[in-house]
Amino acid sequence: MIWGRAAPVLVAAALALAGCGQVPQPFSKDRADLAKAPFLIAPTTEGVVVLPVEGVDAETGEMIADLTARALQKQDVVAGTRSSNRASLFLSGAGRRRLDGAMEITWTLARSDGTVVGQRTDAIASDEQLAESTASVAAWLRPRVAPAVKTVPKVAVYPVDGAPGDGNDLLRRALALALDRAPVELTDDLVQDGHVVQGDVSVVRQNDGRDRVEIWWTVMDAQGKQIGTVDQRNQVPGGSLDKSWGAVAAPIANAAVGGIVALLKQSEAVKAAAANAPAKLRE
Repeated sequence: MIWGRAAPVLVAAALALAGCGQVPQPFSKDRADLAKAPFLIAPTTEGVVVLPVEGVDAETGEMIADLTARALQKQDVVAGTRSSNRASLFLSGAGRRRLDGAMEITWTLARSDGTVVGQRTDAIASDEQLAESTASVAAWLRPRVAPAVKTVPKVAVYPVDGAPGDGNDLLRRALALALDRAPVELTDDLVQDGHVVQGDVSVVRQNDGRDRVEIWWTVMDAQGKQIGTVDQRNQVPGGSLDKSWGAVAAPIANAAVGGIVALLKQSEAVKAAAANAPAKLRE
């Protein structure tokens, strides 16, 4: 989809970005060997990686990318010129010199698989216009403000499957406790307009003798539609979780709950937007 320059286009709620912080480490360092590697939480939000502009000299291309990233940051958009995550969007620019001497930059926002989210073109003839262009690109990409969510998300925790020992029971109880402290309403079972969280665990012995542990927390709505998944993974000493998960269940749940709550709020925001949309748009 291509949007013209005159249209003030906003990228939808996919760009509802959160600030970058340290990756949670659910194992405290005094947890014996289980602290050797942190569980990594899959980002539940996207960031924008600004690539050097092509068609100009390398120094200028990097300078424009840096200016654009800073403009995005001022708009509360997580952006940078180097680091990315699996959900990152990539902003690339292709510059060319026009006959009137101005430089024309075509900006393309795309996902990592090459899917184009949007395009726009700016003409730049001065440093002042360059600053205006980067600010305009930032405004173009800035997240659309989601409708205020007045409804507290309701969620039930379904049984966890796949963990050895007491893992299924302890992980479910730990997540329920973490959600009970979160800004959601914990329910005993699925209710109308509510959600469920289903946990799945895989523990596989590796050639080096360690166990590769993967956990998937899947959030679904009352109709069974999958809203999203928060996944965690780690390498732990072989057999260390065969019987007891008591030392790690709560830290794992606490590390995952932020992403789960974000998915619940996202679901409520989508429902609110659909309810507030004009009738023709809902048809």
